[in-house]
Amino acid sequence: MNWFERCVPDTGTFLHTHWRTAPVVLRPAEPPLELLTGAGLDAILDGGLLRTPYAGLYTADGQIPDERFCPPRLVTGRAVEGYVDGQAVRDLIRDERATLQLRYVDQWYPPVRALAAGIGEQLGRLVEAFYFFSQPGRHGPVHRDDGDLLAIQLGGAKRWQVHAGPADGNWEPVRADEPGPPLLDTVVRTGEILYVPRGFAHTAAAVGDGPSAHLTVVIREAGTGHLRNALLSRISGGITLPGRPLDDDGLLNAAASLIGHLRERLADVTPEDLVARARPHAFSSRPTA
Repeated sequence: MNWFERCVPDTGTFLHTHWRTAPVVLRPAEPPLELLTGAGLDAILDGGLLRTPYAGLYTADGQIPDERFCPPRLVTGRAVEGYVDGQAVRDLIRDERATLQLRYVDQWYPPVRALAAGIGEQLGRLVEAFYFFSQPGRHGPVHRDDGDLLAIQLGGAKRWQVHAGPADGNWEPVRADEPGPPLLDTVVRTGEILYVPRGFAHTAAAVGDGPSAHLTVVIREAGTGHLRNALLSRISGGITLPGRPLDDDGLLNAAASLIGHLRERLADVTPEDLVARARPHAFSSRPTA
């Protein structure tokens, strides 16, 4: 199955017209709504194995402490913390209108893992996924994410406002206090998918009579730090040197050998090779808002 085509109806036009350029609402013929249904969410919450930091709850006041929905368990005679109690999560969503975030769903939920792996293989990049379940009226801060986003609306509706991208390459994935006028202000409904280019400031709020559920697929991109790590990994291997040379000559010989080795390995490295090596390891220090 081509998961990218299930999300993006005309991949050629999308990559030529919108990729890294402009936000757009996509309306695929067969959106992957089966990936995480309401029944699937209930099974995850009640299965007993979901734990932090894969789950988090938020209100307008900030993040809800884990202990409020992760009561200790007694396992082999000792208290174990961090496991999610499904009913406690539902109570907080109902009573405090909390938003549920499931993080890195691709790491632990096979249907979403297949989607992320398929898109990652198609685009040659690291792909991760985050799930959000929110009540109408909750409005998050305007922020920038370190990755291109495909927000798959699984249920309900959400209003998105997407602003321009950063002015230069020195931006950070944090709040954007003065993003300028929105480029796109739209309501994304069940079965529709919103594409937000990497770094474009955005915010969203559930609208309508019921809750919103969406899966954000984050397509990571390498930064200069990833390029540096990939280069060091590429050129530093394949040589064995004494750990502690005995004298000055031995130390100078080791230095000369290392420099010669690095020059030889570096001669074979191309920019394209370096980018391709860096992209699969482009993990972000800030997962997603």
